[in-house]
Amino acid sequence: MGAFDQTVLPLKKEKRTMKSKEGKCVIAMSSMTYALRAEGLLKGDGLYTRIIKLPQGKTKKGCAYGLELPCAFARQAILRLEKEGVRHGDLLS
Repeated sequence: MGAFDQTVLPLKKEKRTMKSKEGKCVIAMSSMTYALRAEGLLKGDGLYTRIIKLPQGKTKKGCAYGLELPCAFARQAILRLEKEGVRHGDLLS
């Protein structure tokens, strides 16, 4: 299993996809390159995300893209990205 411990992800080999009833958060990313890198890294850990285009002015740093994921996994995802040196912006909810 990847960086997400068993207390968070189920033991079964099922995909963690976003369901409409789960709260969604967005991790702002400065470029499509970083967004793709982050998406691949988290997917390898069993967390499926979606890259979205952010509206202009949505973040202080002017990030253009975001990685949408369930809010329940946002903090762990950020820690994983930081551990791997993937730059990111604000967490938007």
